[in-house]
Amino acid sequence: MSAKQFALSRTYCNPLPLPDYPRGMATYAARTPYDAARDSSWRRKEKPHFRETADPTVLYHTGKWFLYPSCGCAYVSEDFITWEHRRMEPYNPGYAPTVVELRGKFYLTACQAPVYAAGNPLGPFTAIGRPTKPDGTTFDWSDPMLFADDDGRMFAYWGLGRPGIFGAELDSASPNRLITKPKLLFSFNRRHTWERFGDCNEDLNINYNEGPWMFKHRDVYYLTYATPGTQWRTYCMAAYVSRTPLGPFKPQKNNPFLRTTEGLIQGPGHGCIVRGPRNTLWAFYTCTLGVNHIFERRIGMDPVGVDAQGGLFSRGASQTPQWAPGLGLHPEKGNDAPLLPVSMNKPVFASSEAPGRHALYAVDNSMRTWWEPAAGDARPEFTVLLESMFAISATRIIWRDEGLDYDAGVLPGPIAYSIEAQLESGWAMIIDKRESTADMLIEYLTFSEVRTRAIRLSIHRWPKGIRPALSEFTVFGRSL
Repeated sequence: MSAKQFALSRTYCNPLPLPDYPRGMATYAARTPYDAARDSSWRRKEKPHFRETADPTVLYHTGKWFLYPSCGCAYVSEDFITWEHRRMEPYNPGYAPTVVELRGKFYLTACQAPVYAAGNPLGPFTAIGRPTKPDGTTFDWSDPMLFADDDGRMFAYWGLGRPGIFGAELDSASPNRLITKPKLLFSFNRRHTWERFGDCNEDLNINYNEGPWMFKHRDVYYLTYATPGTQWRTYCMAAYVSRTPLGPFKPQKNNPFLRTTEGLIQGPGHGCIVRGPRNTLWAFYTCTLGVNHIFERRIGMDPVGVDAQGGLFSRGASQTPQWAPGLGLHPEKGNDAPLLPVSMNKPVFASSEAPGRHALYAVDNSMRTWWEPAAGDARPEFTVLLESMFAISATRIIWRDEGLDYDAGVLPGPIAYSIEAQLESGWAMIIDKRESTADMLIEYLTFSEVRTRAIRLSIHRWPKGIRPALSEFTVFGRSL
């Protein structure tokens, strides 16, 4: 491996390539019935099954990253590039799981869930009790976050929509018990344009402030939150600040600090801020998708920083390969690796096309469209003409498993494929996944640099009953 290839192998690309993407909770009809008023597919007669993961909590512990998303826990990475699915118990504690460490114990909770405890980040976790107010009454919290301060005190923050975001101090010995009354920390403020509902923040009367996260930097407490709704491209993260864990809080001047409304990665909302190697700060966040349901979502990540005025800031959701943590880069200097998309909206050819699923949709820089081969195409092929000669060295593949039906036994699984580059001597294999056994809904792969004008992807095998669909095929490289 050349030094250049090794360097590029230390890159990541959004959305995160997590194996074994979990089943969307709204597909469990008895558990989470469809709500037509909030369902992006409510006009459709069918209610297709889908996969989702969102609302990430992340711990950086003993040199490893532990990721706890909605719908299926957990994922572990030692390099921030390759993630391993480590199924734990409870596997799906509820939406928006949160995990915190205090004095060698790890505490977990989620929406409408009890508080759990374990001796290590992957459990197994044992329930210690439901959230309990100081008067002894139990209650359910939505989008909770557990926070351990430097002095060993513990706090909880929660809230979803109105009336707003709450906080309370917990008994650090029994952190399901509140020792202060729930305090409303802030509510929807229609003067904050970013909090207004809709893809254009057009609705002054509806809002979903949710997903609180507490992050402490020096002596300042940053209470971040997501708004105005997970289905919108205006979904973002903003922050209130205080000198104490329970306020009073005021909005920071630079709000929202993480917002992206265009491109492949849109709506970076509900997430967390984590301190990683070399004292770098990273945001993990939810990406909007919402084809089969508003909760059909993905996860992304990017560096954030604290500016000279003490405000959180970022450059938004990244769309191209980025340097991984540990390389000493900072958000204000940029984190982009020297690779650009060279396949976007270029001429394409496919072996076949299902009705309405044109080949061009696989290079249109959108996760809401896709190419799907026609029924009966036993060896689907997809070719992109780059029009000029480029030196390419990475690719991002985003699949869709159309026809997914858990109840009927049509399950997700590995898609076996290969990628070839056209050389003067003919087609040459650059990625061989013909024997793949990994269920990767999203993949990001680097390889030795190749000079080419065309790339061909061939699909060799896919799960029974699934219609393999290519949502986005991005080739990254440099001009010659």
